[in-house]
Amino acid sequence: MKINQQFILFSLAVILFFGFMHHNVFAQTVTIEADDLLVRKGPATTYEPIGHVNQDESYPLLDETDDWIAIDYDGQTGWVSRQYVSIIDQETVTNKNLLDNESSSIDTSTGDLSNIDTFKLPVDRVHLRSEATTQSEILAVLSQGQKVTIVEKTNDDWIKVNWQDKSGFIPSWLIDYKSNKVNKLNSSLKDKVIVIDPGHGGDDVGTISITDNYEKKYTLYTSQILKNQLELLGAKVYFTREDDFYYALTPRPLLANYLAADVFLSIHYNSEPQHPSASGINTYHLKDADQDLASYVHQGLIDNTGANDRGIATGDYLVLRLSKRPGLLLELGFLSNDHEEKEIQSPDYQLKISEGIVEGLENYFSNH
Repeated sequence: MKINQQFILFSLAVILFFGFMHHNVFAQTVTIEADDLLVRKGPATTYEPIGHVNQDESYPLLDETDDWIAIDYDGQTGWVSRQYVSIIDQETVTNKNLLDNESSSIDTSTGDLSNIDTFKLPVDRVHLRSEATTQSEILAVLSQGQKVTIVEKTNDDWIKVNWQDKSGFIPSWLIDYKSNKVNKLNSSLKDKVIVIDPGHGGDDVGTISITDNYEKKYTLYTSQILKNQLELLGAKVYFTREDDFYYALTPRPLLANYLAADVFLSIHYNSEPQHPSASGINTYHLKDADQDLASYVHQGLIDNTGANDRGIATGDYLVLRLSKRPGLLLELGFLSNDHEEKEIQSPDYQLKISEGIVEGLENYFSNH
């Protein structure tokens, strides 16, 4: 009996792909809460400083002691004081933790917190401070899942809350991380199958940033946050890679084909070292049928991030050529631009990227 050669190749690709996908991601990210925070060679003030970090920057967590946190700092291990950081646990920020807060309604654009009583903290090790500044006393270290009662939003950076018998301040981006826009029942994303392809991985590091960080880390970080946001709205999300391992390009779009995905998104960051001022977001599609998808998602990204609009274009990329499903390749910023990389490192900006993509997808599905 003659067997179709293309079918054999496709089957082997799918089998190999799923054979690789057995690792669990456990990614913890350290968010800095103070400017000019010293990074040292070891976990004590007696160790020599090797640099400094600033508020809202994020770094992979490598190790920790009672008082110190080790981060991946420009490719080396650096230690920062625990009292000036928060830790985001990307694996355990799950749907259940965040959906427990769906009944709350927050208008962060106006600062109106009148319709919310309590919410569960979506990240681990949050400092409750006596004043709305990182220089103030730490009243308590709160853990993921603990409930706080919001008193008021004091400014763009801080929220006053009550916890047990204490009253203090936590960073306001925690509210945005929770995503106040959740409305799972009415979302056009409910039950949609979305395949996210975090670009590169393993030996394929992608572009190297101005601070010697790898594109592969940023694409996975962005994809994890985007996955959380999409699942909150009822989408079924699959990754082409969940760890720092190189998977061949061919099986990535084949996964989207196999799952009959409603959308395939390949996540990337750009670089032009010869033009360090280059900035902004590009959106690429291949098929004419995907022009609307590209328009909605691109507009959502630009509206939410305020990034330089580099436009929509046709991109003859392998992952788009092999995808038989609606698909886009997104270049979400320039790692060769010092200012833009700092934005990309910020959890607040990452949320804006995710919210832009989500908004674009919702508009796309609402109109198709």
